[in-house]
Amino acid sequence: MSEWSPDGTTWNENCDDGSGYDGLAVAADIQNTLTVGNANAYGYWLGASLGTTRGLIQLADSGDDHRVSKRYWALAAFSRFVRPDAVRVPVTNADPALRITAFRNTDGSRVIEIPNTATTEKGAAFALRGGHDRHPDGHVTDETRSITPADIVSTHGTTLTAKLAPRALTTIVLD
Repeated sequence: MSEWSPDGTTWNENCDDGSGYDGLAVAADIQNTLTVGNANAYGYWLGASLGTTRGLIQLADSGDDHRVSKRYWALAAFSRFVRPDAVRVPVTNADPALRITAFRNTDGSRVIEIPNTATTEKGAAFALRGGHDRHPDGHVTDETRSITPADIVSTHGTTLTAKLAPRALTTIVLD
């Protein structure tokens, strides 16, 4: 893949409005690129711009003012935690509303990216390989949060459980 940016001239900083260029749409595109397309990188064409574009950040004509879209935070959720040379690891998932992708970074940390496309909170449980001493951190991106740490994930033995906010991207990091 070379790059992607939704076409258009309407500024939109929503996480989930069904427009096709909101934060969840970008999260889905990143996930499809990395899984279905089996790509090893993802590039978003337009980082920051003036005016009403579909960039990640909208700059003001003058001064230091700017607005940040949820597209930015969706991209940031993947790029902040899934590091260069990470490998995708298999995940079994029976719930079609949860689009789950997992990665192992070279430092041994694991990252699980979960867009919840349902309109209700979902629970998820995962069997952990490689021991029971992993410590999870959860982060949520939705209409009001932007990779915000949240107490939504825990481990008990070799089982990880998570409460997934509706219409949101949840990132779980295990050290």
